[in-house]
Amino acid sequence: MFKLVFITLILGYAHGCGKSAYPPNISRVVGGEDARPHSWPWQVSLQYDKNGVWAHTCGGTLIESNWVLTAAHCISSSRTYRVLLGKHNLEVEEAGSVAVAVEKLIVHEKWNSFLVTNDIALLKLAEHVQFSDTIQASCLPAADAVLAQDNPCYITGWGRLWTNGPISDNLQQALLPVVDHQTCTKRDWWGSMVKTTMLCAGGDGVVSGCNGDSGGPLNCQGGSNWEVHGIVSFGSGLGCNIAKKPTVFTRVSTYISWIREPAFSCGVPAYKPNVSRVVGGENARQNSWPWQASLQYLSGGNWHHTCGGSLIATNWVMTAAHCISSGRTYRVFLGKHSLSANERGSVAVSPSKIIVHPKWDASRLTNGNDIALIKLSQHVTLSNSIQTACLPKANSILAANYPCYVTGWGRLITNGPLPDILQQGRLLVVNHATCSQASWWGSSVKTNMVCAGGDGVISSCNGDSGGPLNCQNSSGKWEVDGVVSFGSSLGCNYYRKPSVFTRVSAFNDWIAQVMAQY
Repeated sequence: MFKLVFITLILGYAHGCGKSAYPPNISRVVGGEDARPHSWPWQVSLQYDKNGVWAHTCGGTLIESNWVLTAAHCISSSRTYRVLLGKHNLEVEEAGSVAVAVEKLIVHEKWNSFLVTNDIALLKLAEHVQFSDTIQASCLPAADAVLAQDNPCYITGWGRLWTNGPISDNLQQALLPVVDHQTCTKRDWWGSMVKTTMLCAGGDGVVSGCNGDSGGPLNCQGGSNWEVHGIVSFGSGLGCNIAKKPTVFTRVSTYISWIREPAFSCGVPAYKPNVSRVVGGENARQNSWPWQASLQYLSGGNWHHTCGGSLIATNWVMTAAHCISSGRTYRVFLGKHSLSANERGSVAVSPSKIIVHPKWDASRLTNGNDIALIKLSQHVTLSNSIQTACLPKANSILAANYPCYVTGWGRLITNGPLPDILQQGRLLVVNHATCSQASWWGSSVKTNMVCAGGDGVISSCNGDSGGPLNCQNSSGKWEVDGVVSFGSSLGCNYYRKPSVFTRVSAFNDWIAQVMAQY
């Protein structure tokens, strides 16, 4: 069950959020210019049905495969909208572009059109889009991040080229240095109209946002990735390029929690799992644990299941460190129920990088830190059979007897065969005080672990390693609270030797750091 662990080498380049296959030309041009085609692949054109013809009205930013960020003032409940992605020129047909209907409009509940505050909205697309060289998601900034004075950022959009001028056919970009809040709120600038939830950029009287740019992004580089720090909100009524009247953006970092709640929905399967109180394990309902992954390795020209894992983002899988060996070639299988059958909606993806926790020591399993992250070589498209799991709140602790479910393709009995069908088993949480008693696991169990089971009937077993301990939170969403780590060498279902899991809530910061870094 347990394997030697080494950190693997980078296997290849993969797009992530805020990365473009065609890097933008970011010379310090003044006055704006045509963008390099598809260099801002998260830029969208929000269009409305105007007497049977689609007309551009605002910009927007793709932040997930079926979610777009825009301005609240762009939205009218009486209009029918669509989103155009992968575009450079709005007037010509372009390979790689796609038009998608809007399924749901979410305007910030505190949007005030008089004060122009909370000018932010989310658009849920009617279908997930496929990421490509022309369509990618932008990164979001860290919550409450504030940009320094003169930080170089780029506004993009198809807005008017000058005050009262024509809408541009080609996507435009312009360098706009950030104006800090202290400067922007001076009386001869914007004064008290600019709030701390806003961000100013420009104000040189030469370049700015203009009509038609509304809702589009202020793109600022965070390391090697581009982040959308602003949403074009308003400018001066005197014109588009007025000195000391910089373009004002909604500051995205203020709204990270608001954005994540609907846009990054996790832990909600389309097919609800059967969570009866079955003892001994059972076949799972097909695709009812859609974040479950099969980690497979190549041997003799064939792929073999070795561990489980959990999809936690469209290109990230969480598993156990002890599942990883530097001498193996891996793939991740998602959307699977039977490992031996061809199933519609399933997909196999190779890793681009595998990161094992730096404090993992294979010779000291009971020290903990048995966790690893796999960055996939491409984003997967979410569907009814592939979804992401939620992560628990940092440092949260499950109560004794909290009902959770272990899932995987592990052995059904000690030394038994590996099943073809995904299994699930109900395991009650054993609190740390009990699990660390001498007659249980004693000092082998650390506080960064969680125990579940131990009734001598049901547990995880070989092949389940790395897979999730799924626990339903108070809002009804499923969280991965544990990663299968180890069990008793005496057998898989040994009394007072519950399955031991890496406690995910102890590693939230590390997970976030790795996903941001890579």
